[in-house]
Amino acid sequence: MKTFSLLTMALATMVVGPVHADQKLVESKQCLGCHAMAQDGAAPAFKRIAARWQGRPEAEDVIVKTIRQGSAGTGGPHWNKAKMPDQAERPQVSEAEARQLAAWILAQ
Repeated sequence: MKTFSLLTMALATMVVGPVHADQKLVESKQCLGCHAMAQDGAAPAFKRIAARWQGRPEAEDVIVKTIRQGSAGTGGPHWNKAKMPDQAERPQVSEAEARQLAAWILAQ
């Protein structure tokens, strides 16, 4: 029984740990200033972004490029008049961080 509990805790940490870390990254990069989880605001909700890109093989690459370069990097506003600012207007996001954020967004 004790082994089962330790295994369960280890698996829970593996599953919950990255999600928690990604949430911290979302907060530190100020994504929540415009985006929310389920409700559109100044920008589309993360769940809406995930739904739009679901099943598309290019999704992660396009989202990474948008995160790093803003709307201009991928052809302009994507959600009506909403414009994703480039990194001159918000915290810097590395390629690795952008990939982590894109994967997190697509998992919503």
